[in-house]
Amino acid sequence: GKYGYINKKGEEVVKPKYDKGEAFSEGLARVEKDDKYGYINKKGEEVVKPKYSILEAFSEGLAGVKKYGKWGMGKCGYINEKGEEVVKPKYDGVGDFSEGLAMVGIGSLFSWVKFGYINKKGEEVVNLKYDHAGDFSEGLALVKKDGKYGYINEKGEEVVKPKYDGAGDFREGLALLEKDGKWGYINKKWKEVIKPKYDYAGDFREGLALVEKDGKWGVINKKGKEVVKPKYDEVGDFREGLAWVVKDGKDGYINKKGEEVVKPKYDEVDDFREGLARVLKDGRWGFINKKGEEVVKIKYYGANDFSEGIAPVKERDNWY
Repeated sequence: GKYGYINKKGEEVVKPKYDKGEAFSEGLARVEKDDKYGYINKKGEEVVKPKYSILEAFSEGLAGVKKYGKWGMGKCGYINEKGEEVVKPKYDGVGDFSEGLAMVGIGSLFSWVKFGYINKKGEEVVNLKYDHAGDFSEGLALVKKDGKYGYINEKGEEVVKPKYDGAGDFREGLALLEKDGKWGYINKKWKEVIKPKYDYAGDFREGLALVEKDGKWGVINKKGKEVVKPKYDEVGDFREGLAWVVKDGKDGYINKKGEEVVKPKYDEVDDFREGLARVLKDGRWGFINKKGEEVVKIKYYGANDFSEGIAPVKERDNWY
C-alpha cells in the first residue's frame, strides 16, 4: 500500500503515492519513496525531493540529513526548508536544533564518539569533547564526561561539573537526578526539591511527572505530592490535559485529578493531539475526543496522529 493524507473532514489532500508518510511539523511532512526521504508541503508539493538516506524532522527551520556514498559511508549536515544545504555534511551524527544550538558528533562504532554543539551558521560553539550531549532546554544542556553527568550553558561553560551518576534535561524548572539507584528532582539552584526515592521517573510536563515504584506507575506534582498513586501498569505523559494509562491489559485516559475520564477498554491508544487521539480496538483504528466519543469510526487498518489538521490513515491496502 501507499501513503497519502486526509484532513479532519476525511477529504483526500495528498494522493497515496509514498512508501511511508509521517505527521506534518512546521508545515512540512517527511515522506519516503524508493528508500529515499524528502519533504512535502500541505499541497503535496515536494519541497525537498526524496534523495536522502537519512532525513531528520525540521526543528527551528533546519533538518539533519545524511547521504550515503561509496561503501555505505556518509556524513551528516543540515538543510533549510528550501532544501538548501546550510551546514555541509561533515559530521558522523547530528541532533535537532533547540534554543539555537544542535548537538553534533564525530566518531564511529569502532572509535569513541565525541559530541559538541554548533549554531545555525555551522560554527562550533562548544568543542567536541563530551561522551554524551543532550538538547538545550531552558538555557542548559546535559553532558556526560568520564562516566558522570553535568550541565553546560549556551556559552559552553560547565555550570555544574560532571558529577552525577544519572540526570535529565530541565523541564519546567526541574531536572531528574539519580542517587544510589533512585530518582528524584533538582532545581536550578542545584537543590534536591524531591528526594530520590522512585525506581524511575519522567520529565515534568504540564506541571506533572510520571513516577514508578515497585513496578507500578503514578503521577506527582512539583511539590512531590502523589496526585495519582502508583497503581497503573503504564502511564503516558500528560498532553492537552489528559494522559493514557494501562490497567489489566486495556488502555484508557485520566485527567490531572487522577479521574478516569475514558475507562481502560482499548487495545492501544496514543496521546491527544489537536483534541483527538487515535485508538485501537479489535484490530481497527479510529479517533476519539476528550469526552471519549468516537468521532472518527474505528474502521481503519492503520492511522497516525493528527498534526496541523491532517492525518494519514490506511484503509485496506492504501494510506490516505
